[in-house]
Amino acid sequence: MNCFSYEPPWYLRNGLGQTIAITYWYGQSWNLWKEQVRWLKGYPEIRWQETIFSGAEGVPLWGKWACPAKARGTIIINYGLNGDTEKAWYAYLTAYKAYHQGWAVLVYDWRGHGKSAELSPVPPCDGWREGADQVQLAEQLVALGCPSNVVLVGFSMGGQLVLWGLAQQSPLIKAGAVLSPNLESNRSLTHLLSYPMGRLIEQRLAKDLMAQAQRQQQSFPEKISSEVVGQIDSIASFDREIVIDYYGFSSVSDYYQKTSSLYLLDQINQPYLVVYAQDDPLFDPSLIPEIKEKVERNDGGTLLLSKHGGHISHIAKPNPAEDQFWGINRLLAFVSQFE
Repeated sequence: MNCFSYEPPWYLRNGLGQTIAITYWYGQSWNLWKEQVRWLKGYPEIRWQETIFSGAEGVPLWGKWACPAKARGTIIINYGLNGDTEKAWYAYLTAYKAYHQGWAVLVYDWRGHGKSAELSPVPPCDGWREGADQVQLAEQLVALGCPSNVVLVGFSMGGQLVLWGLAQQSPLIKAGAVLSPNLESNRSLTHLLSYPMGRLIEQRLAKDLMAQAQRQQQSFPEKISSEVVGQIDSIASFDREIVIDYYGFSSVSDYYQKTSSLYLLDQINQPYLVVYAQDDPLFDPSLIPEIKEKVERNDGGTLLLSKHGGHISHIAKPNPAEDQFWGINRLLAFVSQFE
């Protein structure tokens, strides 16, 4: 198999099926075994250092970082919309692979998520300010002794954060690579709600956002009322009740339009890679021609568009050249050019 082509096992050729199977299998394995999980065997131990960083506007962000001797560069890893660092198996796998290849690595909870949500009532905003947060993280990692050539890696909504990070044009941030990035929220959320399994996925994501809002309300009752939290029953209602007023958007639709990273693809000046599956069940398939057009207009943009792959999956059939994590391997192969 050519390293730039993707071929799933026969039983993972359906995008929705692969997404559900991989999320369940690897997610459950990670929840049970954490860093002792089978697919991390053989990687060197990472001696993590926990740090509370300062993001844009001084927002505190919790993270774990590690820097090997003679590191070749620094990677900041952004997980998806729901969960937190401790649950994002794919973020940890990426960190272990990168550290094994000689990179300094950071996994962190972006604003409004995980342990960062316990430190501040500031809500997330789908990249609108998280792009500037990543510049701040890069500066602080370099001050801690990590290499000054920084690259960003992200998954799903974390991919959108990466694209906003690149849009900041920081001289420290050299490139970015994203797998299954969210690119246009209005159309993709409409698509997700248009079929039964999509509505179930939306409700699972919304449940995680509800739990996130409840944790912040408990930590900061003077900032977030229980009545507001009680109004949340969907992704859109979370953004309506928690996000848009804080950041000054006129409506949820306006917020989604202005934060969607599709409109950055032909404007970003740094090199970037997008790995995207045509059968990703979370996103509107009608976006694909626009994605191709915008990336093609940018000399620094690269799109690996596969027929199969699902969402944060791209698990490949057995191949002697590399392991099954084809998507993550492509991200790391791309950023290795910028050490």
